[in-house]
Amino acid sequence: MIDDMQGGVSVGSWLARMSAGPVLGAVLSALDMTAVADEFVVDVLQACARQRAHVEGLYTAAVTTVVQRAAVVGSEQYASDEVRAALTMSRSRAKDECDFTQVLCLELPAVHAAMLAGLIDRDRALVFTHHLAGLPDDLVAAVIARVLPVAPGLTTGQLRARILKLIITVEPDRAEDQYEQALADRMVVGYLDSSGTATVTATGLPPDEAAAATERIAKLARDAKRAGHRGRIDQLRADIFLRLLDGRFYHLTHTQMIAALLAETSPPRPATQPADPESGVEEPVEAAVGVVGRVTGIEVRARLDTLARLNNLPGELPGWGPILGSVARRAAGRQHGGQWRWVVTDPDGYLLAEGVTRRRPATSPPGYRAGGGIVELAIPATTLARLAKDPPRAWAKIITDIATQYRQSRERDPAERLDAQPGRRHPASALRRYTQIRDRTCTAPGCRRSAVRSELDHTLDNQHGGPTTSTNLAPACAHDHALKHRGGWKVTQPRPGQFRWTSPLGRIYPTRGEPITEPEGEQDPAPF
Repeated sequence: MIDDMQGGVSVGSWLARMSAGPVLGAVLSALDMTAVADEFVVDVLQACARQRAHVEGLYTAAVTTVVQRAAVVGSEQYASDEVRAALTMSRSRAKDECDFTQVLCLELPAVHAAMLAGLIDRDRALVFTHHLAGLPDDLVAAVIARVLPVAPGLTTGQLRARILKLIITVEPDRAEDQYEQALADRMVVGYLDSSGTATVTATGLPPDEAAAATERIAKLARDAKRAGHRGRIDQLRADIFLRLLDGRFYHLTHTQMIAALLAETSPPRPATQPADPESGVEEPVEAAVGVVGRVTGIEVRARLDTLARLNNLPGELPGWGPILGSVARRAAGRQHGGQWRWVVTDPDGYLLAEGVTRRRPATSPPGYRAGGGIVELAIPATTLARLAKDPPRAWAKIITDIATQYRQSRERDPAERLDAQPGRRHPASALRRYTQIRDRTCTAPGCRRSAVRSELDHTLDNQHGGPTTSTNLAPACAHDHALKHRGGWKVTQPRPGQFRWTSPLGRIYPTRGEPITEPEGEQDPAPF
């Protein structure tokens, strides 16, 4: 059998069918990788990943056994020191390792069984243990039943978001308590790395305020780069972060901060630069200048009925993950002057219609107002119909406006509005917004970068005749945009919003944006 596999005749079919365990381990150990044909090397990679997960499952069981037996013959408090000595680990590292393996093997046996079967690896198991340790048994069982079957097909970031969203949905009060406790324990830590450089990190921060802070740094870096700074964008972000903290930028305006950064480089480029590589519109650098002390706007997504305090479902900060309903309400209120988008969804949670409302709720959370930002108000069509009949007073004008726009949109073909100018190089704002809302993120496999922060790519390149239409546009982050154009990957869009990424080795990875709202029947809105 191994001789046949070495020739590349049946290696793919054999390995794809083999479960993790001793036989697969023996086959892989005897395999000559240099003799495997290109079309089968991905099968070998996937088989190795299954086998590695299996071995790591055995390892976690061994660590747990050592800890349990060390606790019996010695002291439970020092049981991890047995592992520390045996594996030459630091004390803190060994403690973390023992805590992880005991939660996995003793509290989450189904997750451990999936690891032994080669279905999920250590990184995914760590996500389960981090979020589920210490939770009530019924909540743990509900999360595992819903998420574990799909975990092999999710990145760790996607898995973390699914679990956190479900916990907030099922037990919002418990999630709120954990949030408040973590907030009370917030801190800033600085330490030296092995290279001699320093790391400054903050934990326990309110996610909406952290998103606003990082977005402000990113905007300053982008504007400085546009004005002619020669540093790499990551270097600029780090420099700006440090200068905002250490006082060098104290009392400086946005323009003065950029000038200070440019003073450290060669003379800047002309002050007029493209505001957006996709739009091609020229605008002065000064046009992007903000106000001293003005908080940068961020993107917030939430169901309209959550913001109206009719339930307490989680919202989302794109690129960060799920947030508590209370945080979503506060964050949305701060984007009062930003663009408020409405999105109506079908029973499966996908886009039916979208637009922009200029209405705002009669009340908003106290505190500062951000400059700019985006608020996405999502609502299932059935919920919108119900709320339109008896809207909450503070949200009546918004709901009436959305219901009216939605009704009008259903009376005309969306292509008339979106695809009327297929020969344009750059999409109009309505088409750009529609694509961002439909696809949610960069469409490459596993990428979670917000569509708003991504570039818009023609699936069939514009230079090869690809039209600028909703059926031929998709968000792509800078890396994955380059992956398509310079990395040998190919992308097709068989149906609007559904993509097939093909790797250089011929592997096909279908992708589609996550549902905007939960499919009907899968999530009962938790009452506020």
